[in-house]
Amino acid sequence: MTDDDEQGPPGFDWASAAVDDGELTVPVLGTPPRGWVTALQHVIDRLQRTGHGVAKVKVTKKQVTVGEVSPGGESEVHHFLESALLQVNADLSAAEEAESEGERSESDQQMTDAFRSFGD
Repeated sequence: MTDDDEQGPPGFDWASAAVDDGELTVPVLGTPPRGWVTALQHVIDRLQRTGHGVAKVKVTKKQVTVGEVSPGGESEVHHFLESALLQVNADLSAAEEAESEGERSESDQQMTDAFRSFGD
């Protein structure tokens, strides 16, 4: 892993993904920043409630596991996970930028992040 990999946002290592007994495991690339695991799990949970057919997703700093994957659903699961990943990385990037500015209170920043997420 290069320094560039460590500095960029986390991603998924699809080339190392594996399915065993119907459970998909996808390693996480890079080092997730603080709050990334919780944020990704939250976005995934929220998307699952809106009717996406992906079940039993668990996020850790090292991997994401998806239970009950079915043949033919690979593209849907890939799109689902990548969409959640993009959302979280964008949210955390915006939060880091605002934090570095140091101009907003924590409450204002949380609301700013919430409103910005509508644009993604």
